[in-house]
This record gives sequence, C-alpha cells and structure tokens, in this order.
Amino acid sequence: MSNVTKLSDAIKFALFVGAASSAASVTAFAQEKEEAKTLDRVEVTGSRIKRVDAETTQPVAVITRADIEKSGLTNVFDILNSITSSDGSGLSTTTTQTNGSDGSQQISLRGLGADRTLVLVDGKRWVTDLDGTVDLSTIPVAIIERIDVLKDGASAIYGSDAIAGVVNIITRKNFEGAQFGISYGQTAKGDGAQRAADLTIGAAGERASGVMSISYSEQKEIMAGDRYISTEPYYECTQYFQNIYGPSVTTCPFGSSFPAWGRFVIGSSQTVNTGSSRTVNPTANLGDGYQLADTRPYSGFTDAYNFAPVNYLQQPAQRLNLFAAGRFQVTDNITAYTRVNYTKRYSNQQLAEVPVTASWSGANGPQWRIPIDVAMPFNPFGVTIGTWGHRSIAVGPRNPTYDYDIFSMQLGLEGSFEIGERYFSWDLTAMRNDGQYDQKGTGYLNLFNLKNAVGAGGYDASSDSLYCGASYATRIQNCIPYNVFGGPNLGLGTQINGAAPGRTVTADEVQRMINYVSYTQVGTSGNTTTGYSGNLSGDLFELPAGMLSFAVGFETRKDLAFDQPDALVAGGGSSDNFSEPTKGQTSVTEFFAEITAPLLKDVFLAKELEVRAAVRKSDYSAQGFVGPTFTTNDPGSPTNAMYGLKWKPIDDLMFRFSMGESFRAPSAVDLYGGGGESFPQVTDPCRSNVANTAWNNVANAAACTAAGLTGTAGFGVLQSNPQIRTLVGGDANLLPEYGDTMTYGFVYSPSWVEGLDLTVDYWEVDLFDLQTTLSAGNVMARCVGTSGFTPDAVFCANVVRDAAGSVTQVRTARTNLARYRASGIDLGAVYRWDAGDWGNFRFALDTSWLENAQSFNSTAGVWNSSEVGTYTGSPSFEYRNVATIDWSKGDYNVRWTTRTMSNIYEGCFLYCNDYDGSGKNNSGFYAVHDLNVGWKAPWDATVSVGARNLFGKEPPIFTNNTFAHSFDAAYDLPGGAYWYMSYRQDF
Repeated sequence: MSNVTKLSDAIKFALFVGAASSAASVTAFAQEKEEAKTLDRVEVTGSRIKRVDAETTQPVAVITRADIEKSGLTNVFDILNSITSSDGSGLSTTTTQTNGSDGSQQISLRGLGADRTLVLVDGKRWVTDLDGTVDLSTIPVAIIERIDVLKDGASAIYGSDAIAGVVNIITRKNFEGAQFGISYGQTAKGDGAQRAADLTIGAAGERASGVMSISYSEQKEIMAGDRYISTEPYYECTQYFQNIYGPSVTTCPFGSSFPAWGRFVIGSSQTVNTGSSRTVNPTANLGDGYQLADTRPYSGFTDAYNFAPVNYLQQPAQRLNLFAAGRFQVTDNITAYTRVNYTKRYSNQQLAEVPVTASWSGANGPQWRIPIDVAMPFNPFGVTIGTWGHRSIAVGPRNPTYDYDIFSMQLGLEGSFEIGERYFSWDLTAMRNDGQYDQKGTGYLNLFNLKNAVGAGGYDASSDSLYCGASYATRIQNCIPYNVFGGPNLGLGTQINGAAPGRTVTADEVQRMINYVSYTQVGTSGNTTTGYSGNLSGDLFELPAGMLSFAVGFETRKDLAFDQPDALVAGGGSSDNFSEPTKGQTSVTEFFAEITAPLLKDVFLAKELEVRAAVRKSDYSAQGFVGPTFTTNDPGSPTNAMYGLKWKPIDDLMFRFSMGESFRAPSAVDLYGGGGESFPQVTDPCRSNVANTAWNNVANAAACTAAGLTGTAGFGVLQSNPQIRTLVGGDANLLPEYGDTMTYGFVYSPSWVEGLDLTVDYWEVDLFDLQTTLSAGNVMARCVGTSGFTPDAVFCANVVRDAAGSVTQVRTARTNLARYRASGIDLGAVYRWDAGDWGNFRFALDTSWLENAQSFNSTAGVWNSSEVGTYTGSPSFEYRNVATIDWSKGDYNVRWTTRTMSNIYEGCFLYCNDYDGSGKNNSGFYAVHDLNVGWKAPWDATVSVGARNLFGKEPPIFTNNTFAHSFDAAYDLPGGAYWYMSYRQDF
C-alpha cells in the first residue's frame, strides 16, 4: 500500500471516528489558536530556533494546566498515560506489571519503551534512574504550566533517547501572588486514597522575578486480596479445577509449590522412600512430636500456596517536593536565571513471604545447597533432606522500602542582540542532577544462618534449650533450630522431639527462630549528571519569503551511575538473588546546527512554504567495571540529521512533513550493570554425545574440537546439571541503537466552519541495532561457533569453564542485534461552539491508530507477525480514543471524558472469553467515562469534584501473559470508580 493511500485511509478513518463519537479531546493533540499573537520569540518544543510562529514541521501535543486540573489526576504519570500515544507499558505503582518495583513511574510512547522516550523539564534533561529513564513521580504537578509531547523522533535536536518522542514539561515562571491547593480521592471501595497539597508563591519586580512551591502528595496501598480479580495467581483458578475434579480441590495448583507446611523430596536413594514429595499434614496432631505419620504426599490441588493476596495491587508512596526558580535582568538584553528542585520520595513494595527453594544440585544457585540434617530436632523423616521448600510466613512478607532523594539545579544566562535588522538570541546553561536511592527491606532470609538452623541440632535437657550443632557443648552461638515443619507459626505449642512430654515450642523460641534466620536488607545506588550547553540562534539573511533562521550550539554531559547491593546479596548469602555491584560512567560532547528557510509566502497555492534541516554530531566515551576489571570503551560517535517541510497552500490548510535519524546511546547500566542471577535450563553445545547436542552434527563437532572441548572421552565435556548459573547484566561492547522516523500529515481549520480544527498525522519508525539479551545457550554457541555461528572470542569472555571444560557460569551478553518497526495514524479534532445563553461548548477527540508493529526474527531472517491487537505481557492496542465534551457558563464548568481501547487477543489459559469463536481470549472493547464539575467561588477559589471510571467498569481479564493479578495496568484499577475533590485558593 502506498503512503498516499495510507494518508487517504487515515482521513476516512478520522472522519468516521469523528462522526461516531459524541465528543472529542485534542487538548493533548493540537494546540488551540491563540486569540492574540505576540511578536515575542520563544523556543518551541522540537526546535532550537526561537520563533514567533509556534507551528513547526512536527506534531506537538499540548496538555495545559487547565486540562490537568479538570482531570482529577495528581501525578505526571497518570496524566501522560491518559494520552493515546502512550502505550501503557511504562512502569507504574500498579504492581500487576511491576512486581518488585521501587515505585518508579515511567512513560512509554508508541510501544517503544520508556528508555526511548526522552523527558525534559524546560527543555533540559531531568534526573534519570540508573537505566537512563526518568521517574515521573519526581516531577510535582504543582509546578507545571503545561506539558508538550513531541510525537516524533528528535535526536538531531535533543540527542540520545528521543526515538519515540519527547515529553517537555514547562514549569511556571511568571507567577505573581500566592496559590494554595488541596485534593483528596479514593476508590469506590474506600481504599487506595490519594491526597495532595501544595503552596505556590510568586513575585515580580522591575528587574527580578521568582516563584517558589512546596508540595506534598501520597497514595495509600490497595491489596491484591481486596479485589476479586486478583485474589488468586490466575483468575478463578480454584473454581476452574473444582469444576473438573470436584470440591476436593481447595487451592489453585498454579500457586507456589513452596507452602507454609513445607514440601520435602524424599527419594529412593535415601533411607526412607516415602514418595517423591511430601508435606506436613496441617491437621496432624503434633502434640507427640514430629513423626513420619504427620506427613502426607504433597498435592498442588490442596497444598499449593496462594501468594497473590499478600501482594500490593497499588503501592503506597509519599512525595515531598521543593521548587524554586528565579530570573534577574542583568542588563536590558541579558538575564540570569536559576532553577532548583528537591524531591524526597518514600515508597514501599510488599511481596509474598520468601519461598525457600533448597536443592542438592544447587539448581537455584550454590547458596541454596542447604540440606536439612537427619539430626535436626524437628525432622520427622529420619534422613537428611537435600531438596525441599518452605514458605517463611512466620517471618512475614518481603517489604523493601525506598528512600529516594533527587536534586536538580540549573544556572544560566540568556540574552539577545540585533545586528542591523537581524535578531539574535543566545543562552549558556550549567546543570547538575543528583539521585540518591537507598533501599531497606525486611522479611528476607540470611542463608548462612538458615543453613546452621536446619543443620544438626537437638534439645538439651539440662539447660532446657534447643541448640544448633553436633552437641550442646559445641553449639553455634545464638542459633536455634528453625522449624520448617511447623507450619505458619513454626510449631508454636508443639512437642519438641527428644524433650520430656509437655515441653513444647514457646513463643520466645519462635521469635528467636525468626530473629536468627531473618535480616534487614540494605542497599544503595545513585547517579549524577553534570552538563553544560550553549545555543545561538537568529537570522542570517533575507529570502523572498522572510529571514533564513538558524541555531547552532553544543552540549557536554557526564553521567555517573553506581549500585551497591546489600552485602549478603552481593556475597551470595541472601534469599534474594545474587547480584553484583555496578559502577560506570558515560560522557558525551555534541555539536548541533539547525536552519529554517521560508521559501514562499503569500503567493498562489503557497501562503507559506518553509523547509527545515538539523544535524547533530555526538562523541561518546565510557568507563567502568566489568566484574572486578576496570575498562574503557567507545560506545560510538553517531551523526543524526532531520529534514522537515511546512506548506500552507491556503490560510485554512497546512501540510507538514518530517523525516530523520534517531539514536539511543547505551547507559552506564547498559554497559557496566552488575550481573543478576538466574538459572535457566541450558544444554552446553559441546556436552558429551547425547541426543540433541552438538556432537550429532559434524560441523558442530568440528567447532567443539577446534575449541579444545572434546573431553576425556573425545566426544564432549560433562554437564552434570541441566540448569546453568547465568548472570544477566550489562555489556561493555554495546553501541547505540538507531532509528529512522517519518511523520507527515495536515492541520485543517476551515474558515467556513468557525471553531473547527482537524489534524491527521501518519507516522512510522524503523529501529535497528536494538539492544537484546541473548540466551545462555546462544552465547555459548556464538563463542564456540556451533549452530552455524562463526567462533567469536567476545562471547567466549562471557563463558566460564572449569579445568575439565564443564560450564560453571555464563554471563548473558547484551548485543545490538534486534530490529523493530511500527507505524500508525494520529487524529485530532476540536470544535468550539458559543451557544449564547446556553454557555460555551468544546468537543474534542484524540485518537491513535496502530497500523503495524513488528520485530525481526534474526534467526529465521524474517519479520514476525504484527503484534497489533495482541497481548504478550503488555497490550498492543489497535486504537485508543479520548473523547471529551467541555461546557462552561459563568462560574461553572463541566467536563465529560470517554476513554476507549480496542479489543486485545491472547492465548487462552484457564480463563477464555472466546466470544468471537477465534479460540483466543478477547478483552473486548473497553470504554470508561470520567466526570469533572467545577465552580469558581467569589472569594477567588476554585472547587471541583469528579470521578474517574464513573460507572466502575472492571478491567478485562488476562491470564496467559500476566505475572499475576489477571489484568494489565494499562487499564483502570479494578474495584469501581475513583472519586475525588479538590480546592484551590488564590491570594
């Protein structure tokens, strides 16, 4: 299909949607025309050239302060996640998609990920997390004047990360007086409360002005167990199996196989052969001690642990923000300015209690080789147990808490001058951003102590005490046997084996068990960004249609990141997965240039014709630690260009076109991120000659032989464990990701329909050299040169083998191999109607239609099927709409918003809403309605009340690709409407 046909189809689609919708909202899509224009030149988002005309060759969506106040939303993430170009996949405090997150909130546009969406504040980079993404919760709503969303690649203008688009948050500057605001909201179920308060004060004199703001916001938790959809790991899982097997099924078999009463593997190779897996019977009489008769075969239908209700559905968080900005006019043409921002954020997560996953083989890591000794005083089996599981309910849920301090400071000078009739402006800026991220967590286990506590031990009658060790005389100090056979309360009140009748486990002993094996986890991380920039823009020379304008400038930036995990985590002694420290930095020096040339003006079929071009040269360097080794690297020196065209054949119609190159440079964490532990099942390509290994292929056998991996028998090395310890982390050899972007469309404001504005834009993006993490098997094959690969020493550096050639560890490498392409159409429509005595109406529509989204299969050498309309862990909506009706009269205003999302398919698993006979689970068409009612009080106050999801529509059910909770965070939370009210007082 040609691009012309696509644009034609887009127009038809736009008109159809506009006719079918009762209302529309492009406040976040197209800027309304100002009633009066000034001749002041300003820098607009997407360009470095200061200009009078705010319309450029690229589409910019604008969310005004009034829009924010009418939405009832109190954080930047929710505001941005409501626009249709957001794909809903960014991190949020809804833990269905971010299990274990730190409470960060990120925006992802076009389905390309938060790390490919650049976030700016007043045109400058904001504080980033270690991975280079911006946590939107660090930007307070109280300081926002408006939000510009550039929905096009812009690396030639802004540098790295601007692939999917740019979010530019403009802060309040020329504010005079004082304003105080409070808001409160909660769900229809009475939980998940959100409250916020802010005070802003501003003043302006003859040469100086300033604004200060303090704001506080918090949100309360929502427990997964308080919503029916998320009471089990999969929706109505227990009921599903009860329908098949009857009422004997009492729990979801897809819960955790590590229950409170334990799961113990007692195999035929041991003294007692009781079956492959047993658990302590919860109804057993333990008053006579722990015996084999107190156990029974483990069954997932009755014994699996339901971990879902323990988790948060919405994380609690508190945020305090201090903001100050000032300007001082040094001379008539030079102004000094500063901006300082400090954010303190507390948040915490709650996860189900630690599942102990011990095994002889160390399948979950060498630190989990923790046998229960035959002489452990509560052991009922009479044998040492090497493979077992236990849910540490007595210790309590895992509760990591996050204490974040984020500081940003910007200092600058700006000015203007004229040479002849030519206008020039300049600015110089220095900035520093600091993030300090401290983590503290309870509910974790010290595995070194756990090993002692389930090892040999006993009861000493003379001291009337339990002890750990071969004897009481040689006991391990402070250690007490940890009763993993005692259920949720560790056997409180049950008879101690070997003690006189009536000597039972006391509450003090249970607490000592907990105190010995549990510990408080402490970690810290942080990043610092320093940078300097300069820009000069102005007029070069006169063209027939106006002045040719330009901008040139430079930027330097250094990003330093570190992550120091908890000492036990880094030392392999924590129930959390082993993780290495991270320390590295990237530096870049960039030069850029931009020109805008007006070619025609006020001639036939060319009321205005303007071309635009920009180019940026970036030079990166990096240094950091790969394990204990310090290294320096060259992440690349990309050059990126963009071109644009703006054409107005008549006053009512403007066509725009832009195409360009974008890139994303690897962050310090991408390059030097410490490895995190996992244990996938992997076959060594040079494993001994068994089925499906490399030795069954002549070429692969030759590659293994050439690598010296023939083993003692001459046909391969040994692999004793099917699971190989794998460290997933950074790769110092990464280069930038690249992308080609193109956008074209039109803006139509017909003079024959007063108050109507239409915008339609077709966009497409093609990304290549994207980062991807190769599997452990792929890394080994690329190292040796099996499976058709050429031997590569770079990958061999990531494979550790012992003296016999057996693999002991693989560091899975990130590499620039992936490709992705996507395209779609954005539609905006606004109609304003003055109805006289009936008031003023505004109808608006914001629509995004996703035409295509595909990843490239590098192994098969073909493009995979389009992901549009599918659910694979995050939704790929075919279309999203936001339709709005605004009514105002006098001191009253009402806004009605309808948000819709298209049907999504996923494979059926347990639950299947197969209403169209496709054999797949259908989400169905999703539509929710929001209402806001406002009143301007005569004492300079504004009062508003409203509801999000007014009629309490529940989110669709997904079970096949969600981690838990059976729905996706791109939808509204389950549990009905969210009601809110706010009060704002001006002084």
